[in-house]
Amino acid sequence: MNRTVEEHARKSRAFHERHHDRELDDYLASLTRTLEDADTLHHRFGQLLKHIRATVVHSVRSKHLQGAIEAAERHLKRSELAQS
Repeated sequence: MNRTVEEHARKSRAFHERHHDRELDDYLASLTRTLEDADTLHHRFGQLLKHIRATVVHSVRSKHLQGAIEAAERHLKRSELAQS
């Protein structure tokens, strides 16, 4: 997602240089912050999942925890494929 954020910021700067629209600049800046926040959240989610897998031994995981781990892994894989 970092590429997406960087590309968005670059296009926002280019648009600003052409049009000098302050309201649109503010909107694009807030959108960039939202993308950066989403990227950070995605990274933290992956780190949390990694630590849960490393901390809780597979044999003692409840059925619900194992299901949540598998769903989280599928979500991360889908989002990584979408970024490619």
